[in-house]
Order: sequence, then C-alpha cells, then structure tokens
Amino acid sequence: MSQESVSISTLIQKNAQQNTQYNWVGVLEFLHEQHKQVQYKDCEWALEKSQMQQKINELEGVVKGQERVITDLGKRCKMLEVALRQERLKYQQNGQVPDYLNQLLKENIENQSQIQNYQTIPKRKAKPYRPLLQKIIQEVGLQSIFSPPSSPKIEHSNRPSVMLTPNQNVTSIVQNSGRQSPTNMNSTSGFPTHSRSKSQNINEEQTQMVSKDPVQLQNTLRHHLDGVRDAYFFNNMTILATVSEDCQLKLWDYQNYQQQQNQIEPYLTLRDHTGPLFAIAGIEQRLKGIQNAIFSAGAEGAIKMWYFPLPDECDQLGQTEEFQQCRMTWQAHQDAIWQLKVNSQQNLLLSSAADSLIKLWPIQDSQTEPKQLYQFGQKNQYGHFVDSPTAIAWLQHNPNLFASGFMNSSILSIFDTENGRSVQNIKYLQENNSQAQINQLTQFQQSCLISSHDDGKLRIFDLQQSKLISQIICGNEPITSAITNLNNTIIYIATGNVIKVWDTRRQQFIQELQGHQSKYDENIHNLVHHGSYNLFASLGADGQIKLFSSK
Repeated sequence: MSQESVSISTLIQKNAQQNTQYNWVGVLEFLHEQHKQVQYKDCEWALEKSQMQQKINELEGVVKGQERVITDLGKRCKMLEVALRQERLKYQQNGQVPDYLNQLLKENIENQSQIQNYQTIPKRKAKPYRPLLQKIIQEVGLQSIFSPPSSPKIEHSNRPSVMLTPNQNVTSIVQNSGRQSPTNMNSTSGFPTHSRSKSQNINEEQTQMVSKDPVQLQNTLRHHLDGVRDAYFFNNMTILATVSEDCQLKLWDYQNYQQQQNQIEPYLTLRDHTGPLFAIAGIEQRLKGIQNAIFSAGAEGAIKMWYFPLPDECDQLGQTEEFQQCRMTWQAHQDAIWQLKVNSQQNLLLSSAADSLIKLWPIQDSQTEPKQLYQFGQKNQYGHFVDSPTAIAWLQHNPNLFASGFMNSSILSIFDTENGRSVQNIKYLQENNSQAQINQLTQFQQSCLISSHDDGKLRIFDLQQSKLISQIICGNEPITSAITNLNNTIIYIATGNVIKVWDTRRQQFIQELQGHQSKYDENIHNLVHHGSYNLFASLGADGQIKLFSSK
C-alpha cells in the first residue's frame, strides 16, 4: 500500500508542475507577441503598398509627360508645315529659289533616275484620293490655309430688337454728337484724303448707310498659329500690330487691304515673350520725345516696350534679328495681364491683370524700369483688393479719369489718376451677378460709355448724369466686344459667331456678318477700330484677322 500511495503522490506533483506552466501572465505575453507580429506584417504590407503606389504614380507621370511631348511635337509639326508653305509662297511670288532647295531638287532627280520601277497614280485614278487628302488636311488643322478666302455670309434683319429703357434712346444721343466726321476714302488705296468738306462727307455717308450692305469684308490675315487676342491700328501710318496666344507679336502693312486676291503677310514678327499674349497698346510720334512704340503683355505678367522699323526699312525675306528691339521689360503684375491702355495726352499707361489690380505707369524714353504711380481696384473692408478687373477705358471728356468693370460686382467704377481714388460708382444691376460682367468699354460721344456684358446686353451710361440711360438686348450669347464708327451712327457688336451691325438712327439691326471658326467655345475675341477712317478688324479664336470697311 505504501508503494501505491507514493506513485499516486508523484503523479499529482507532475500534474501540478504541468498546470503551473499555463498561467494568465504567460497567456497575455503570448498574445502580446502575436499582436506585435501581426502589426509588423501590417506595416510591411502598408510600406509595400506605398512603394507600389509611388511606382504607379511615377509611371503615370511618365505617360502624361510623353503625351505632352507628343502634343507639343504635333504642334511644332503644324508650325513647321505652315512655315514651309509660307516660305514656298514667298519664293514663288519673288521668282527666287534658294540654294538649299536647288540642292534638294538635284538630289531628288538623281534618286528618281536610279529608281526605275517607280509607280505613279494615273490622273484618272487620282480623283478617289481627294476625300482622303481633304480628311488628312482637316485632321491636321490646315483647311483654313489651303482653302481660298471666302466672303462673309451676310444676313439682314430689319426687325427692331427688344431694346432701350424709357429714359433716353440712342438716336437722341447721336443727334447731340459733336465729334468730327470721317475723312474721305481714296478709291485706289483706301486711305484718307482731305479734298472735300465735312458737310459733303456727312451727307455722303448718310446716303450710303441706307444701302443694303453698309459693311463689307475686305481681306483676311492668316499667319497667326493660335487665337488672336488684341490689335492696335496706328493712325499716322498703315501699320497694324497684333498679339496672339502663339506668343508672337506681328506687324502688318495693310496699304493694299482692299485687294482680296492679295494675301497680306506680316513684314515683321517679334518673338521675345515666353507665354500667350493678351494685350497690346501703341504710342505714336506725336508724343513729345517718344518715337513709335508698342507695349505688349500676357500670361507672364510682364510688360515689354518695343521700337519697330517701318515696312520700307526691313526685308521680309531677310534676317530680322537686328529688328528685335525690345526697349525694356518690367514685371508689372503677379498674374496674367488682360488689357493695356495708353493715354496719349498724359503719357500714361494703364494695365489691368488677374491679380485684382489696375496699375498706372509713366511712359518714358529710357531703358530704366518705370516706377508705379498708383494702383486701383475693388477693396474689401480690410483694405485688400478682392475683385479682378475685366475692362478698362480712358474717358475723353476728362483725360485724368478712366472707367473699369469688375468680375463679381455689377458696378461701373470711375477712378481719378491724380489722387489714385475712386470718384464715381454707377450700379447697373440691383444685385451682383458674375454672369453680367463687363467684357469691354468703348467711348460713345464725349460723356457716354458703351459696355459689353456676358448677359447678352449692351448698356450705355451717361457719365455726367451718373446713370444707365439705355440698353440693347442682342440675344443670349455673351457680347465679347462692341465698337462704333467715327461719327457714332453705327455700333458693331460681336456676340457668338456673328458681328451684328446696329444703326443708332433707326434703332435696329441692319446687318449680320459671319465671324470666325469656333475653338473651345470661343469665336470672336475682340473688335478694334481705326481712329482715322471707317476700317475695323475682328480678331478670332481661329488665328485669323478679318478687315472690314463701312461705306
């Protein structure tokens, strides 16, 4: 019995020892270690995931970069094709063949002599390939270059528009006009002569305006590679300066603009900007101490001042590096500059930009950077500029004042350049509406101003009475630009893809002119009128410039 009791006691002790190996502390430590391992694996998986995501982002960036390179190369190919065609046209017109073209022709003749089994398409079988060729040209985007210029499609509308507030009509404003009448047009060149009296000019123009087509397309300029944003006519010479989104500034001699079969080419192209150009302004020799010059600005926020030669002083087919005369450059704004306006009486320059500022600069004949005189804009309660200006214009009745419209406020503001303050605010809507912003301001008579709006309305303000006196409803499309003829009897309105001609005496639309080809929902960017005779230009998103003349 004693041996059995000893064996039983030993078994109990062994079981007790085995039970003591599994206690609560050991279990918790085991779970803690397992949790650490799981966390470590999760961290490894997250790290691996982040590395793979980084590789994916890098590969996507490489693909996007390659796509941009391909797009850029396509644009460069188009530019080279256009340049090659222009060069061929130049040498064909002058009857000259350069040396490198002669060498290429000799090489082609030698290669063709070596290849005897050269197959050609018979003329009778070439006709089916024409649609394919037209499709290729259309895909490349050169159909406007290879197709001959077509005359605009003109439509007439004798119905009066839904028009005018009861305060005052446009006819009463025109009858009180004190502006001088335009000079006569030479029958051969289209430039002003002074052989007739003012009364004869006015009577002749009034009789001609009753005709069917008071406005006619004269010529089309086609050498810009992207949308044309702004232009400037020089009054003392037959030069037109244009700026485009292709970063180029071009000078045109439009002396023979009435000959449609004569394709006008720019006699000088200035290439110093690195971004798209949106604004241009010019000064003429009548300013004291300053020769003919051009101011240009765009997406860079910088303003450049150029001196340029006359058409007789440079060779269109020769080298033009010596004429790249950028007089000075200064960083005027921190964002894109939308408009430039020159005050020829005070020698001042206004610049409005997307940084919510309008800045005033002196015009000087020196290479030193001009110092800012004042800055203007819409301020909030803390004194910060908060609203972007959309249009600016100098006022004729007082050269010290200019008007401006803003993006998010339904107010026409008048500023004084002598003290740098706002002197007048005219509200044209009860509530602020960004859909009715002002796109352009044009002087109408001595004390009136025309504004073009996004809501399809043309508004006329009387600055002496400080109120809105009339408005013209032109449709649902935004009005991008509106200008007048010399005696303010005609208003040219760019809305959508057409230019509507409004007669202020009859108070109705008398003609519609076909505009430009659309690009990204944009058609006509701007209208610019000559200051001496009835000639204006329409600037399109298709890179074309159309010259119109009114009778």
